[in-house]
Amino acid sequence: MNEQEFRELSAARALHALSPEQEQAFSTALADHPEWQSVVDEDRETAADLGAATEEAAPPAAARAAILDLISRTPQFGASERAAPPAPAGPEPEGSSSPSEPQPLEHAERAERAEAPVTRSYRRAGWFALAASAALVLGVALALPLRGILEPQDPVSVALQQVESARDARTATVALEGGGEATLHWSDSAQQAVLVAEGMQAAPADRDYELWIVRGDRPISLGVMRTGDDGGTAVLAQGFEPGDALAVTVEDRGGSPTGLPTTDPIAVIATA
Repeated sequence: MNEQEFRELSAARALHALSPEQEQAFSTALADHPEWQSVVDEDRETAADLGAATEEAAPPAAARAAILDLISRTPQFGASERAAPPAPAGPEPEGSSSPSEPQPLEHAERAERAEAPVTRSYRRAGWFALAASAALVLGVALALPLRGILEPQDPVSVALQQVESARDARTATVALEGGGEATLHWSDSAQQAVLVAEGMQAAPADRDYELWIVRGDRPISLGVMRTGDDGGTAVLAQGFEPGDALAVTVEDRGGSPTGLPTTDPIAVIATA
């Protein structure tokens, strides 16, 4: 095997596109020519760079439906549907060549069968490398959108989408002490509510914001609410029911030690 043939196999191997025969030929050649290890290292780095160069993108809304539709329309074949072996040839007509006399086509077939499998694989290595490169580009482009389809989504984002798509979607905004504002997005029919804050000041030292559902005169803690560096946050009001109010208080670090608000709320938003 010359170096060019090895480079073609190495490129395909970096993309996991070698057959077992090619893998054996690759390993043998590398053992005989350890100086070619640099080629293998370069191909691995290139494959890794291609994967890292693609930015994550939001999946198209119709991607999953299109994939499932394609699967449903693709014929699936079982073992019973595979092609049957060719039927035995009938009697040869008079004047035909004797079976002992090979025809030109038979010579070509025998020559093809006599060719070593590994040698044939070298000839196809360039095609494997080209196909594998194309497969990687397509795979990287599709893998990240599929990841968004198949993996669980952020529950806050899911709830906000449900609210915004509901016919009775409503919002209410209040100003926060020290600047910024908080907007509650809710839907009674979806029984979902999400509080979105912008420009909210960081809580005082050793203190935390805590979010509450107020149902009648009973406060229900939804836990500590922390903001980002820009003062923004979005919190799902888990267990929201129509008519609930949401309130934010300033509590000890980690939340109220009593399970009840210990300060007056800095923001209250009613939904009734």
